[in-house]
Amino acid sequence: MSAKSVCVLAAACAAFSTQGVRAQVIGSYDNFDVFNDTGVVAEGFEIDVEDVKVTDLTREFPSNFAQPWLIRYGLPKVKAYDWTVKTPDAEHSFDAGHKGVLITWAATLRNGKWVASQGHNPAAPGVAGDGTPYNPNPTPTAGESCWWWGLGAAYPSAGCDHYGISFAAGVLPGKIIYHWKIPDAGNTRLVNGPLEATIPPSPVLTPVNVPVGKPPVVQAIARAPNDAGRNPERPQAKEAQFGDAYWVKTTTYYSPKQAVLDDLQQVVLKKAKAVRAVSWTLMQRPPGVGPDAGKVERAEVEKEGIGLKNVQVTKQYQYYKFGGAYDSENHEALCEAFYASQAAALAGGKALQVSCQNADGADTPYTKPYWVIDPGPGTAVKAASGNLGAYVGAHVNAYNVK
Repeated sequence: MSAKSVCVLAAACAAFSTQGVRAQVIGSYDNFDVFNDTGVVAEGFEIDVEDVKVTDLTREFPSNFAQPWLIRYGLPKVKAYDWTVKTPDAEHSFDAGHKGVLITWAATLRNGKWVASQGHNPAAPGVAGDGTPYNPNPTPTAGESCWWWGLGAAYPSAGCDHYGISFAAGVLPGKIIYHWKIPDAGNTRLVNGPLEATIPPSPVLTPVNVPVGKPPVVQAIARAPNDAGRNPERPQAKEAQFGDAYWVKTTTYYSPKQAVLDDLQQVVLKKAKAVRAVSWTLMQRPPGVGPDAGKVERAEVEKEGIGLKNVQVTKQYQYYKFGGAYDSENHEALCEAFYASQAAALAGGKALQVSCQNADGADTPYTKPYWVIDPGPGTAVKAASGNLGAYVGAHVNAYNVK
């Protein structure tokens, strides 16, 4: 994605057109819950942000709290890199040609054992332990749960952790990549897990010009991962097949009270008496090359006017893998009404549901069996058990408008 056209919600984005309302997004934040999907105990987590400087960061969770024990790893280390003048290390070869910042929460090696700085802090509510357990069956969270104040006694064994960063006003970060850190084969150092963490990147925010005298409009966009197969060495723009599809459940809160970073918790949001809306959307990146290049991307795009009495917009994005049928030739999620009509004919009139859409043509996840047809070779109408796949994590993003 172009850093010139979008701004990650964690950033504080600047002005709209001077010919429209002079609206400004201030105090904008990003937090997220992410589950360990590496298959082994993880000993840390890395956020790699291209095209920013260390001074562009204003907060790395939990620096906004007085208690470092809120997560087992405590405060992260922040390190700048510059791969415009030298060759990047093997783990970050995809950053070649960029400057950027690594934010790393990690345990340290002591006498052959990995020790999390806050894993055994006596001031904490309990013992968090020295690593993030592998969790093959994640359960949904609100995006602000995987820490002591979110999960309580369930946090140490939940197999997830909570992270977040914020940027200074006007900063437009480039690509953001998430990796779990795991011990190498010799148990001597921590390395990036072989694949990116399954949670899609943070949603992005773009300002929209509005007529003079009208309320500001904010456009929020949630997109599927930019890399094929969760491999940053394979950008989707160079792939001939569609990327993996994800469902995103978006819950939006509006409030006349300005967002405060420490208040981005479910219990606080509910007390704010904010207006609440919920939507489901399927996300999938199209091929960048080949016969399907140029097809419209499936993304969650919300273009909403902010009522004059409301200054806060908070969004919770919960992500699930798409568990429905894919086209066997180009890996496109089977969603269109065409497939439903074909399936109806071949299924002998049996009741069916489209794999991605309801009767009105809107994206809707299903958990019950339904019929689908794959137009690819060697397949026919078949029953699928549902298209709402495994839960992978959640973002919670907030911004204030004035």
